[in-house]
Amino acid sequence: MDVQFEYNFKGILPVPGKAFKAKKILVASLFILLALTIYSIFAYLALMADGNSGSEIFSSFGLVPSDNFVLSSNIGVILGYYLGPLLALLIIMLGTTAVSAIDFEVLRGNPFLSSRQAIQFGLKRIRQLFVSELVIAVLIALIVALGIIIGLVTRIPYIGGLLYSLFFFFPNFIVALLTTFAILIQILSILILPAAVAADRNGEVFKSIVETFLTVTRQPFRWFCYTLYVLAAAKIGSFIFAYLSYRAVQFLIFVTKLGGGEEINNLIASGLNHLPINSPAVKFITNLFPGLNFGFDLSLPLQGGTNSLAGYIMAVMLFLIFLIIWAYLLSVVATGQAYIYAIIKKKRDNYVITDEKPLFFKSEWYDPNKEE
Repeated sequence: MDVQFEYNFKGILPVPGKAFKAKKILVASLFILLALTIYSIFAYLALMADGNSGSEIFSSFGLVPSDNFVLSSNIGVILGYYLGPLLALLIIMLGTTAVSAIDFEVLRGNPFLSSRQAIQFGLKRIRQLFVSELVIAVLIALIVALGIIIGLVTRIPYIGGLLYSLFFFFPNFIVALLTTFAILIQILSILILPAAVAADRNGEVFKSIVETFLTVTRQPFRWFCYTLYVLAAAKIGSFIFAYLSYRAVQFLIFVTKLGGGEEINNLIASGLNHLPINSPAVKFITNLFPGLNFGFDLSLPLQGGTNSLAGYIMAVMLFLIFLIIWAYLLSVVATGQAYIYAIIKKKRDNYVITDEKPLFFKSEWYDPNKEE
């Protein structure tokens, strides 16, 4: 299959439309849901470690503790502030990898990669993704430990301060500068690494690390400008999607109330009451940009509510609407980073990903003269 892809900014422009695919949104939704589940489990464990009961946590925070909660015990801090969020972030990066795999297969001429295959691919690359991030983190930790040891030099009587001052510029400052750069790479790898992992045909940890570093060091201005466009497109696109969804719900309420009456209001109100509609995650997608007072209010003019099973089911249905909106945002970011990676790879190494053979599809010629 002949694939037409422009290895420049024109190739990035259609990202919002390319990301609006059902299978991409499905894949992103499942990984976001898994990340929320992991985060919630560790948040509950952390709050329980602080002496709270499960019922108290649920009554205060609901299923997903999205509000800022204070932890005092060491175990609670480790579980709730570090382990849970980091594992959730890793799951989100896996989702980005899975969506990027769909895009790379399209670039290779295979538009038939299913959502199930993409999910399986993302889960299989969890080791490569985790170890790549771990290697960078360990490298930074070793240099920090070395810095602590160097600091002990100043405690040497008489010559400690002299030695520290003598070696302050070289190698101490140079090493510190490189370490700062490594920390920056670690942060940016949240966006870059999933695309590098998805593009790698053999699942090599070292290669994904090198590709992440080279993407930033060889084409920093191009990557920054293209990423800035992708992030802006993801935010604007998800806002438009959220607004259209909001109007669709309003229209659905108006139409169904003609037959169902006030019971429709009760069900919708009950569903909204079970959801954290005032949380930062909801406010983020209902405003065009953070800090800019341009958006819409989810406080629908509804009264009443019910604690029946139907009310909880309605909450789940409304939650699914929020889920696919966030999934679309993640899909835009993943598709954008996949295209950016392909373009930078071409500019940097003159390597054309569209010339690669698909990983998940082999074309076979049919011979009509061949006997069955």
